[in-house]
Amino acid sequence: MDCSLWPRYAYNPAAVTNPAAVYSQPFTSHTGVNQLGGVFVNGRPLPDHIRNRIVELAHQGVRPCDISRQLRVSHGCVSKILGRYYETGSIRPGVIGGSKPKVATPKVVQTIAAYKRANPTMFAWEIREKLLEERVCDAENVPSVSSINRIVRNKSAMERISERAIHQSAFLPPTAPYSINELLGFEHPNKGTPDGMQIPLQNGANSRNA
Repeated sequence: MDCSLWPRYAYNPAAVTNPAAVYSQPFTSHTGVNQLGGVFVNGRPLPDHIRNRIVELAHQGVRPCDISRQLRVSHGCVSKILGRYYETGSIRPGVIGGSKPKVATPKVVQTIAAYKRANPTMFAWEIREKLLEERVCDAENVPSVSSINRIVRNKSAMERISERAIHQSAFLPPTAPYSINELLGFEHPNKGTPDGMQIPLQNGANSRNA
């Protein structure tokens, strides 16, 4: 992944030099202490500078368990932040309550389909980077790799169904302008005949009956 595409945030390394200072902020909500001695606030995400530090340490090759101990943040929280960052490129927390903004807009879906048609071997992460490069999306609303894969699968399935329908319709026999009965001279079904048909009489018979 091109590091130049990662979102940049203001970050002050001095703010996290002392792990204890990280959590020595005045909180108005209910606070608690985790098993590592770190302070957390119920219902509130970690501050952005802590999230930035987690990502920065991960880029330096520090393992999540070591990041957890160093910053006194639970291992699950570290893993969740890193997982979200690797998937979306953003360190921002998810939406708490309400509905998330729709990222797979018709424009984005059509653009992804156009990329795939132009280059069928293009990977989902390459499509994601191209969406950012061409400013179709930004770091906050670009679809994740898994979402792009799902969009590509759905579009491919719909195109296959459409192609199959066109192919089948090309081999259907043309509809005849006349029915077999009309070509043979039969009239419409009549209840008076055993088989529901009335065979026209010959000219001679018609003249005798007349």
